[in-house]
Amino acid sequence: MSKRKRKRKFLNKRGNSFFEEYNFEILVFGLLSVGFFLLWEDWNIKSIAWSIITGTVRIIITYVQNLFFAIGNIILAVETSDIIGIVLILTAFSLILNRARIRVISNHPEISSCPNCDSDLRRTHRRKRHRAISFIVNCKIKRYKCRTCSFDGVAMVLKESRK
Repeated sequence: MSKRKRKRKFLNKRGNSFFEEYNFEILVFGLLSVGFFLLWEDWNIKSIAWSIITGTVRIIITYVQNLFFAIGNIILAVETSDIIGIVLILTAFSLILNRARIRVISNHPEISSCPNCDSDLRRTHRRKRHRAISFIVNCKIKRYKCRTCSFDGVAMVLKESRK
């Protein structure tokens, strides 16, 4: 195994900028300036801030009330049998999708040698579509290429549940 050479870090030999050198002093000067300005100004900042806060809260409360009224009207229009029907349909779809997931994973079993020429395989990087499929199907996808022929395949493995 070859040794890796360490790259030399170059130090910044030019001096610090004005702001880097005097950032503390600039901060203190700014705080003093704002403090003296707030002591001498004639604005009523407390009432301005309070009116902004109360106006914002009133707008948020109005939107939340309208949202709850809309949701309530939708719920009142739906009958109990409709809710049970929707729950049963969603359960059936989730069972169908889980069965399809298990079948897709079982159709791509773990492989150790090339199915065409029976030689060794090497792992290669997954493509973006393999990453997307891995996320959707919730499994681990391994991509293989043959060292001698042009075989390119994937293996899907169920993710182990964490305890």
